[in-house]
Amino acid sequence: MTIDPSISSAGPIGAIAAAGDGARGAGPVDAIRAIATNVVSGVAASFGLLPVNAPGQGDVYGLRAASDALGTALGGSAADQGALTRAVEDFASAVATDMAAYADGRTLTLVDGALAASTLANAGDIAGIIDGLDQARVALEGAR
Repeated sequence: MTIDPSISSAGPIGAIAAAGDGARGAGPVDAIRAIATNVVSGVAASFGLLPVNAPGQGDVYGLRAASDALGTALGGSAADQGALTRAVEDFASAVATDMAAYADGRTLTLVDGALAASTLANAGDIAGIIDGLDQARVALEGAR
């Protein structure tokens, strides 16, 4: 897969907004795929492959906002929300590491394979999403 430079003109990708409003019907796989796309776009921008449109320091990829929206849609507690945020951040780190280490345009294809190999699509609660994210992260890290 190659990175389409025309996506930079659309502005930053909102992780949940790209896949829907974060409601349960949008599906956790779509939400996580959108996060991965956002991370890959950010890494590509930092390499000079795309113009940098980062909103500033802090949560550059919008991971906390995406985690919050997903957690709220699933009705998790504050502790569940924290665990979900950590799982999303760990997965995003694996995506960014793959993109930075290889930058061959295959990262999103590998993400799709890792998501398909996980139980994320069938997750109905935060614990299931965390478990699916961990499976997808391990699959992505082992894909090279």
